[in-house]
Amino acid sequence: MAEDLGALALLADLPAPTALAHPDVGAVARLGGGPDGEQGLATLEAVCRSSSLREAAKILCLHHSAVAHRIRRIERILRVSLSDAHGRQRIQTALLLWQLNAPGNWRSDQESSRQHGGPHSF
Repeated sequence: MAEDLGALALLADLPAPTALAHPDVGAVARLGGGPDGEQGLATLEAVCRSSSLREAAKILCLHHSAVAHRIRRIERILRVSLSDAHGRQRIQTALLLWQLNAPGNWRSDQESSRQHGGPHSF
């Protein structure tokens, strides 16, 4: 996965508390923790990875109007337009930071292992 990220892998060097404290990352966390959170995150990821609404709809196996409805709801939560290239990049970065630092992910499991004398503690 790291080789797929290229320079974005450097974001993993940010301390988790710093990354999670950013307002954009907090908005992604609220989206994921809200009603239909998994659905919202899957939609957000598909939109960020695709070049069009119809392509995102194909990824999600949904009609494009259903995806458009989800996007409007997501944009209200995130307070960022996903049709704008800058807004999409901003939220894509926030999504990656959240994925790298969310409780229960590989990084927090690794940190917990270090604190409790696990196999990779230093």
